[in-house]
Amino acid sequence: MKTIEIDEELYQFIAGQTKHIGEDASSILRRLLNINGPLPSQPTETLHSQNHYSIFTNLLTSDAFTTEKSVINRFILLLSTLYNYNPGLFSIAATALHGSKRQYLAKDKQSLELSGKNTKPREIVGTPYWVISNTNTARKVYIIESIMSDMGISENMIGQVISEFSPATK
Repeated sequence: MKTIEIDEELYQFIAGQTKHIGEDASSILRRLLNINGPLPSQPTETLHSQNHYSIFTNLLTSDAFTTEKSVINRFILLLSTLYNYNPGLFSIAATALHGSKRQYLAKDKQSLELSGKNTKPREIVGTPYWVISNTNTARKVYIIESIMSDMGISENMIGQVISEFSPATK
């Protein structure tokens, strides 16, 4: 067994996922991350490689995404899809992501408002999360890349998603 340090919010999240008395953190994380048995010794492309291609390809080709002109609305659609793809991984990635002075995602609007001026928090529909919306597209791309990478989504799929936020695409 190894010991790791995690912040209080992440600890509370993991503890809140306990299914029965005495369940240890490793069991909780294995369940949340959908890992059965020993972890592979070699890196894998992703835990859910078969699933994520169709899920994100469907989003990127959907009418809701392709007809949406607003970058912030497309950003929120993507974050919602990431959450629904794997809420446990999304929660871990969201908790770990922040700037030097700003929190990017939180479970309430007030936390984001306290983390900076003019954050303009927006609710991520279908999730318990809020995201700051007063950032440039490059920062939104950074947030997307960070979350997708932390969730174990393949570099190829991350590249496809990110290309949808480049000026040449829209």
